[in-house]
Amino acid sequence: MNDELQRQSEALASQFDTKGRRALVVGVAGIVLAGVGYTTDADHFFQSWLIGFTYWLSLTLGCLMILFIHNLAGGRWGFALRRLLEAGTRTLPLMFVLGLPVLAGMHSLYEWTHAEHVVGDEFLEHKAPYLNSTFFIIRYFACFLLWGGMVALLNRWSGQQDESADDTSPTRRMQILSGPGIVLFVLLCTIASVDWLMSLEPHWFSTIFSAIYIIGQALMAWAFMVLVAVPLSRQKPLNALLTNERLRDIGTFMLGFVMLWAYTSFSQLLIIWAGNLPEEITWYYTRLQGSWVYVGYGLIGFHFAVPFLLMVSSRIKARVQVLISVALGLMLMRFLDLYWITAPALQHGESHSAMPHWLDLVVPVGIGGIWLYVFFGQLKKRSLVPLNDPRFDFEALAAEAHEEH
Repeated sequence: MNDELQRQSEALASQFDTKGRRALVVGVAGIVLAGVGYTTDADHFFQSWLIGFTYWLSLTLGCLMILFIHNLAGGRWGFALRRLLEAGTRTLPLMFVLGLPVLAGMHSLYEWTHAEHVVGDEFLEHKAPYLNSTFFIIRYFACFLLWGGMVALLNRWSGQQDESADDTSPTRRMQILSGPGIVLFVLLCTIASVDWLMSLEPHWFSTIFSAIYIIGQALMAWAFMVLVAVPLSRQKPLNALLTNERLRDIGTFMLGFVMLWAYTSFSQLLIIWAGNLPEEITWYYTRLQGSWVYVGYGLIGFHFAVPFLLMVSSRIKARVQVLISVALGLMLMRFLDLYWITAPALQHGESHSAMPHWLDLVVPVGIGGIWLYVFFGQLKKRSLVPLNDPRFDFEALAAEAHEEH
């Protein structure tokens, strides 16, 4: 059976190569245009690069988060998605490299890197032991080192599981790591979100901000899994695992994280608005001026209301085209949410226009093309079905899927 699963997976390699090459062409074109933009407007290049970097890194880290959840909780949905999630986590070295321009552009992005702004500012002087260039760079390398260590171990043990039918220790190691791993993951993502996003406006702070960002990572990963899994659900070997029931399960997870995002986002707004403190309320005040208010309305409507209404019904959610449309919409809304968080902070009071600069679109597309090229390259390296996992019987699941069809 393992040989047959491996053969069926290898038969899809040409499809992954084709998709990867197309993504690479788009990615290279986007990066070249971004380079042209750097020569004409370096400051806006770094701003756009920060948006693109944090957006695609969210997908990588979201895959890692869901992989932790699967190792802890099990579930048939996890066996169907595990190889897709693992391929997503193995894009982390790429994101480490693509994050280096953020370090290079710190002086253009962050107010607290300017000594003349820190001196005489009580808030910035108080935060200076944490918000300084040297410690920022150290935290960047530390976060990627620890994330990378966890990714390497999970993928290494998953590979060992494939090679031995009798040794259950790799499975046990993945479970043992995932408990403390998800705690460390949340801590590292909190540090990263504060560094890269919240510190764009160093006078502002929110204890819920990091939770919103982490929930957004998982939501983006669920949406991406739908977009990749649905085409694969029609082909061997995943057609035995990605049944209509499993796809509905993924839709249910998407619905859950949509509601979590809405709950935490509204809670942050309610707490800050009720407190009405100048150092807190200005963050929302900036984003409720000019055309930014319409972006906020768009997030309420299409990041929460529409997905909620479509996925709350099991009958509607069972329609594959609806599921794909919602997933694609959520991918776009995750970008809009990050743009709404980031861009107003970088306008520095110059404008209240939400109209994006052309680099704001080109850079994320370029980074995304490279990300997808690496993802599909990693996806073809292993069987699409985990082999020798003692927690599930592929033959039994395939028989159940045949009965369902």
